[in-house]
Amino acid sequence: MLINLILRVLPFWVREPLLFAVCLSFGCLGLYGFALAGEWQRAAFGAVFLTLAVLRGLAMRREWRSRPRAGQAG
Repeated sequence: MLINLILRVLPFWVREPLLFAVCLSFGCLGLYGFALAGEWQRAAFGAVFLTLAVLRGLAMRREWRSRPRAGQAG
C-alpha cells in the first residue's frame, strides 16, 4: 500500500509533519461537515482525527527537543 511505503521510506522530519497535516485536515473537514449537516458522526470523525493530530504533534515536539542541537554538540 502507498501509505505503508510513505511511512517506511520518508525520513522522520518529512513523515511526521505530513501525517500531522493530514490528520489536522481530516479533523477540520469532519467538524466543518458537522457544522453544516449537524450529524454527530461527523463530529466524532473530526474529534478522532484532531486527537490523532494532537498526539502526533506532541510526539514531534518530544522528538525534536530530544535531539541535540548542532551548536551544543560541538
